[in-house]
Amino acid sequence: MKAITKLIELMPDNYHEKILIDALKEGNQQIFEYLFHLYYSGLVVFSIKYVGNREAAEDIVQDFFVTTWAKRQTLNISQSIKSYFFTSVRNRSLDYLRHLKIKQKASEVNDFNEIQNQTDDFIIESELRQILSKAINKLPPTCKEIFLMNRFEGITPSNIAIHKNISVRTVEGHIGKALKILRTELGNHLPLVIVGFLIDKIQP
Repeated sequence: MKAITKLIELMPDNYHEKILIDALKEGNQQIFEYLFHLYYSGLVVFSIKYVGNREAAEDIVQDFFVTTWAKRQTLNISQSIKSYFFTSVRNRSLDYLRHLKIKQKASEVNDFNEIQNQTDDFIIESELRQILSKAINKLPPTCKEIFLMNRFEGITPSNIAIHKNISVRTVEGHIGKALKILRTELGNHLPLVIVGFLIDKIQP
């Protein structure tokens, strides 16, 4: 990552944007991760100013990056990458407000009138959750059952062991196997930086 950053810093300004956009469209994961690390924190803070909630802002920004990667080949960036990123996150943040019908809070946003120009295709179930769900469904049946009991129902390994009449070590083995499979499965579709966020979300 440091090598990529140094190389980009040495590029002429008029060449910089074109190289980044072309590399992103071609599926260069190093460039994608460079852009993710460069803009993620700022985009979250920017989104918080609209939605007033850090968790919601993080979901909005993460969804934006997932969508950007999934649709990278058809991206139409006619402005700077920074402007494109912040405009997109602003629009998603306003869509979030409209979806929750927080009109009072939305009215405090200077450009609230832009809400009316947004499309009605707000993603209720985030793309991150869809991708994660598909990956979980590929787990072996017993492994999947134990993993869901532990990570989504909050049942401890010891209680699962009693319920399934198996050892705690076996339960922990299934959970570890599930996480390993998910990392591999998700890594086939998403950059590692996004996989890390998904795994973190389902760990206790």
